[in-house]
Amino acid sequence: MTEAKQLSKGRMVLALAALFLSSMCTLGDLVVNPIVANLYEVFANDPEWLINFGITGPALVGLPFGLLAGFLCDRVDKKWVMVIGFAIFTVSAVFGAQENIYAFVVLRCFATGVGWGITNTAALSILADMFPNEDEHGKYVGWYNSVMSIMGALMAAVAGFLAVSAWQNAFFTYWISVPVLIMLVVFLPKLPPSHVAAKESGKAATPAPKGWWVKTLPLAVQVFFIAICYFVMLYMIAVYVVDAGVGDEAFIGMLASAGTIATAVASLIFGAVYKRMKNFVYIPATIIIGICFIAMGFFPNPVVTVVCVVVAGFFWPFYFCYFYVRVTELVPASKAGTATSIVAFSDGLAATGSSYLLTGIVGATGMTAVQAWPIFGYVLIVVAIISLVYVLSTRKNNKVNVQDVQEKADEARDEGLGNK
Repeated sequence: MTEAKQLSKGRMVLALAALFLSSMCTLGDLVVNPIVANLYEVFANDPEWLINFGITGPALVGLPFGLLAGFLCDRVDKKWVMVIGFAIFTVSAVFGAQENIYAFVVLRCFATGVGWGITNTAALSILADMFPNEDEHGKYVGWYNSVMSIMGALMAAVAGFLAVSAWQNAFFTYWISVPVLIMLVVFLPKLPPSHVAAKESGKAATPAPKGWWVKTLPLAVQVFFIAICYFVMLYMIAVYVVDAGVGDEAFIGMLASAGTIATAVASLIFGAVYKRMKNFVYIPATIIIGICFIAMGFFPNPVVTVVCVVVAGFFWPFYFCYFYVRVTELVPASKAGTATSIVAFSDGLAATGSSYLLTGIVGATGMTAVQAWPIFGYVLIVVAIISLVYVLSTRKNNKVNVQDVQEKADEARDEGLGNK
């Protein structure tokens, strides 16, 4: 029996608290947002592409390390994969305020790249092992996403306040990760690799078949197209606001906070909604986010902007949480870590490409950001329709498979009775 299953209620609460708080490394990157303008001034004599990479590039660096973390979680103790990943994030982030561009970029890549890539994949893999029940798993992934959103909003606000006196002070915000690292070491139980956990839970009666990973591909493709559109709103909202003339920097900050709070609230109820809607849960959410994009494109005013950002932020977890829950149900339990990393890779690739997608469309077509905004809505609605067809088809196939199994069982029973 794993140590996680023997935890007292109090120890379980502390372990979950540490796990949830570790999510800060995902949206903790928002700490840099208030000082972006300062960075271009500080590194004015350095290549602009290098500055840009220091701001957005780390997410790309983190992608292969997320895959590595999934590979390791299936083979070694998940606790230490988690601890090592978060330790890399903590050390690199705390000392990230470097005035040498090369030191700055390297530490950013280690903190937001390597640290995030390992920690996020390990945390979601751990949740899949700790809560193998489908409904419980959905609930706790929702809570993880809620804490992640709240931590991101709080850290960005604190960083902005500290940066008023000096841009380097924004990095003091990351010191909160030190006690979280200690909590992970002390309270997180030993968590065996996925293949051992699967055997102990009775889910690994047979070895994983060859080509098991193919089942993750439809989910990874859906994640990419939905995420790359949503991340345009999440990361490029400032471009829209300036282009539409609907607000200033304060308005942009308010939008980011409002959307993040909506995400946190929705994440708390994801488990209950998923329990009722199952594999259909993300489809109406995707359509609603698409409608928000279209409305913002055709009616660019402050009220519509606020309402649409909040509504889109509210429905985002119904896609984000769903895919991380669903992927562990599709594959053998012994491969849960690797499967999670495949979805995380697709999600991270979308986040990296979102800014290039908007600027690419604007540059290639001559459209303004406001004029380009509805395009992402149309894409989301088309993806939702294709996803609906996919879910219905897989549901039908599952019913056929169940029927075949029942028929074979009946035949075997009849043969047994005949032999008697």
